[in-house]
Amino acid sequence: MTEVIRSGSLNNIESIEFEKRCLHKAREIGDRLGEVNCLGSLGNAYHSLGEYHLAIEFYQQWLDIARDIGDAYGVQSQRLGEAKSLSGLGNAYQSLGKYQRAIEYYQQWLSITRKIGDWTGEGICLGSLGNTYEYLGKYEQAIECYQQWLSITRKLGDWTGECICLGSLGNTYESLGHYQLAIEFYQQWLYLARSICDAYGGQSQRNGEAMALSGLGNAYNALGQYQRAVEFYQYSLEIRRDLDDQNAEANAWFNLGLVLEKINRESEAMDAFCHAREIYHAMGLDASLQDCNHAIELLSQNVASTASRFWLGRWLSHLSQLLKTGSNQ
Repeated sequence: MTEVIRSGSLNNIESIEFEKRCLHKAREIGDRLGEVNCLGSLGNAYHSLGEYHLAIEFYQQWLDIARDIGDAYGVQSQRLGEAKSLSGLGNAYQSLGKYQRAIEYYQQWLSITRKIGDWTGEGICLGSLGNTYEYLGKYEQAIECYQQWLSITRKLGDWTGECICLGSLGNTYESLGHYQLAIEFYQQWLYLARSICDAYGGQSQRNGEAMALSGLGNAYNALGQYQRAVEFYQYSLEIRRDLDDQNAEANAWFNLGLVLEKINRESEAMDAFCHAREIYHAMGLDASLQDCNHAIELLSQNVASTASRFWLGRWLSHLSQLLKTGSNQ
């Protein structure tokens, strides 16, 4: 989870150069608050470009100044700036895969949000911590963070945050192999996403509904309840097609094909794989295309093997009848 640190964050080299000139000017005239704003924007811009080491340089400068100017501009202002710079550092280190460093900065961020009573910031921070623990395979710590975050979203009436949190809990319990618990959270996510769609509409919640349905399909698939899995994958697929989300649609076709194969619906499975392959090819997703081609090859081999066994059995049965007839003559 990456918090947007400054509105209108930069996304191109020209804007970065402009912001650097603003930073130089702010330093010339001793405008510390202007300097802080420029540093935050530059950190954000470099993060969006994937230049994480450069982002860290600017976030670190922001953090140092935020701590220095607290006396001049008030504790609350300084603490908010410090919290935002810490979140930027945590996000950048997480993007670099340096998860332990990210956790260190997130924990400092969490401490500040709690001291100043920033519930929204605390919730975002707990989500970021949970994600990072999940990346490390520390699922119990992730669940603890997500549960605290869930409590905050419900206190704030933040339905969107609650949906994300329920999905995160479902994913984490699924990773632990606790599929029934995963199903419980996916069901709550699905119900809330549908409620929001009914009340307010919006594509994002339709996407959330599709993701929840896919999660339910995954969990039932893992439990061996393949028919239930097929139903949820099909519901998810319908939404993906309505939203014209081609990558997600291809993944839905592929998942559906895998579970159809398990219940010996080979023709339907092949059709699903072919739909997925067509989309992957059109989008140039070579790795996914390779996985799909491999699945098609295995399915073709299984079908051929099954057919061979069927005709071999028929031939052996026929031969047996001939032998019996000959022995009786």
